[in-house]
Amino acid sequence: MIRTARWEEVRHLVSASYEEQGIGGTPSPANGYLVYEEDGKVVACQGWRRLGWLYAELCHLYVMPEYRNKDIAKKLVQEAINRLSAKVFLSTALENNKICQAVLQKCGFHAVGKCSSPVSGRTLVVFAYVKAE
Repeated sequence: MIRTARWEEVRHLVSASYEEQGIGGTPSPANGYLVYEEDGKVVACQGWRRLGWLYAELCHLYVMPEYRNKDIAKKLVQEAINRLSAKVFLSTALENNKICQAVLQKCGFHAVGKCSSPVSGRTLVVFAYVKAE
C-alpha cells in the first residue's frame, strides 16, 4: 500500500540510505513523502520538494534491502508523479548508483547532465521528466 507520510516516519529510511551510500552529513526533510507499506511495515519511501508551480524534485528514494527487486521504487516514483501537480520533475542519483538510475529511466526520466553533490562532493547524474499534458 502506498500512502503519504511525515518526516518522522521516514527519517530512519533516509538515514539508512545515506549510510548505505556513504553520504556524510544529516539529511534534511523534504516537503512531503510517500511510503510503501507491506504487512503494516514501512519498507520504502519517496520524498519530494516543490520548486514553484512548475517544478518538483524527487528525492530520498529508498527501499529496504530485503524488499528490493519488487518494483516498489518504480511504483513510488510513478505515484509521486501522478499525485503532484508539477509539470517538470528533477531527480539525482549518485554516478555509481546504477540501480537508482535504471529506476528513473524506467519511469521516463532522462539523464540531462552531471553535477557535484554539495553534501558528499561526489558526482551526481541529473535526471528530468516532463509530465504529459
